[in-house]
Amino acid sequence: MINGVSAEQAVINQVFEKLPEVKSKKEYTLKNGESLWGLAKQELGGKNLTNREIRDYMLLIAKLNGLDTVEKMNGLMANQKIYLPELTGKLKNSVKESKNSIDKTVDALLNTLKNDKSVHVKGSMFGAMHSNLYHIFKEKTYSSGYKTNESPVLSFVVDREGSVQTISTDDTQDIFAIRYDYDIDKKGNVILRDYPAKKAGNLDKTQKESLFGEVQKLYDDYNKQPKRYY
Repeated sequence: MINGVSAEQAVINQVFEKLPEVKSKKEYTLKNGESLWGLAKQELGGKNLTNREIRDYMLLIAKLNGLDTVEKMNGLMANQKIYLPELTGKLKNSVKESKNSIDKTVDALLNTLKNDKSVHVKGSMFGAMHSNLYHIFKEKTYSSGYKTNESPVLSFVVDREGSVQTISTDDTQDIFAIRYDYDIDKKGNVILRDYPAKKAGNLDKTQKESLFGEVQKLYDDYNKQPKRYY
């Protein structure tokens, strides 16, 4: 407990503070057995999603409906009417797709991966079944006093040979509060994860090799003592 609030509720409160206000919504009638988690996954497309992305969109739905506690979120019933955000790709301000912003993001990532001793990899149970998805976390203390060792840094996908293929991460300005901002592939292409996705730029050879090299080293270390997340 932190100031009378459970750790789980503290995380919910922190995420709620970051989520954007929803300008457009649609009514939805819950079916028997449906949950906010399942609805969030369904609304986002259900494929190649991290648990963090599903969680944050689930909490956006919860915020829109005034469901600000775990009890309220779990207390939904069949035939109950709720509102879902309409995905327009404009839940936040327009995105600045500047090369400078991508450079700053990669520089910040490399600084964290090289210098933050708390960074560590965990495998995703979801990813293990579908796309060999892994997450890199670090320690972080929030303004409320809540401390976690699972603050997301980035997520990545490996192929069957254990080679890092794609990295997903946030821009330094956190462009999209409900999902990662960029996907970066092995060729250095930076894809903005908007609806629809679009190319935002390219990493130069040095940036690409440094970023993928640091993530690969952390993944190789992880394989000595694997740990799962979710």
